Amino acid sequence: MFGKWFTGTISKPQNNHLIKLWTTTEENQLKKEWTKSPLNHSPSLKEQDMLAKIRTKTAILNRNNVTRTQAYLDLYLKHPEVHWSFLAHMVSRNGGWNMTDLKASHISTLLSYEKASILFRFLEKANHLIFQDAYPQLLLYEESKKAGRPLFYLLSEFHVSPFMNPIWTLFFNDNSKKELLTVSLIINEQNFIESNLLQNAFFQQKVLSSLTYQLQEKLGFTLVLFPYRKGSNTLLTGLLVQQFSNLSNRIEIGKKLYILLFKNKDVLQGALRFSKVNFHTGSREDYLPVVFSSTSDSRRIYSPTIEAAWADIDHPSIVPVAWFKDIQEVIKFFHLPSTMEPADMEKTHLYNLMKLTGISELHGVFFNK
Repeated sequence: MFGKWFTGTISKPQNNHLIKLWTTTEENQLKKEWTKSPLNHSPSLKEQDMLAKIRTKTAILNRNNVTRTQAYLDLYLKHPEVHWSFLAHMVSRNGGWNMTDLKASHISTLLSYEKASILFRFLEKANHLIFQDAYPQLLLYEESKKAGRPLFYLLSEFHVSPFMNPIWTLFFNDNSKKELLTVSLIINEQNFIESNLLQNAFFQQKVLSSLTYQLQEKLGFTLVLFPYRKGSNTLLTGLLVQQFSNLSNRIEIGKKLYILLFKNKDVLQGALRFSKVNFHTGSREDYLPVVFSSTSDSRRIYSPTIEAAWADIDHPSIVPVAWFKDIQEVIKFFHLPSTMEPADMEKTHLYNLMKLTGISELHGVFFNK
């Protein structure tokens, strides 16, 4: 009965038409730039001061999921041509909800403290690494606008992949290339965490190969939700995410989420209204207070805030693994679906909660062997 009730509630492309993101001239120019040997540049004293300020600001705002999520929104509101920053804000909200789910009343009984802690470290590390790589890029774009000239030759000072330098320069000179920049950042960040996190043997064994994670994916609990305001109501749309461990799949999901958010006027305007009014706490009460509560003494499902659920982690600094080696491996991603039909995801979300309630009774069978 439930399967029939929830059939057809997943957002999907309305047709198979793909949008090409560059002209042949732009494609050839980018390929040419990507094959050049990087130039050594010694920052001037003024540039060194600017770089130090970017590093300090990035470190302060990379404290936890709440500070990162707000930082993405704040930058988008100042520079709305950088679509990726608002997409990152909405996806980062989901990262926070996934983190607090590990301490929520509907999931915590499924996991031992050790397993919950490992999953949190994995989610937090991914959130941290993406911000570490992406936020200095966003701030350097801001500084380039102030200077009236591209400063992206300084991206190497933050160990950003040389893949991004010509992309940012092209966008700076022609900010109509919003889709090209967004897709490039999706490609870059997913390759970045692939090389610097997902290939880590510890997380491969403890997270991506674990029965807990695999069962979660198979039962459809990995939803990326976009709450958005329409009139006086908060609605939910989004996508079901599966095969997270597959790099190409993550990139395609990112592109679909981008189209779902930015190519549907009601969703974009409503998500902005929601984000400006509803400060991100990590609790699912932020978008569905009828079902969730950030206080444990409520009769609703307990969904704590990030700060109540987990202490901040002091991440050791790393020199990232360089991922960009094969131009042909990235060229294939430079297109977008023309449209994504936004589905009402509230019923799917509630149905998953119902399934979780049932599974919690069987956790000893599945997870204690």
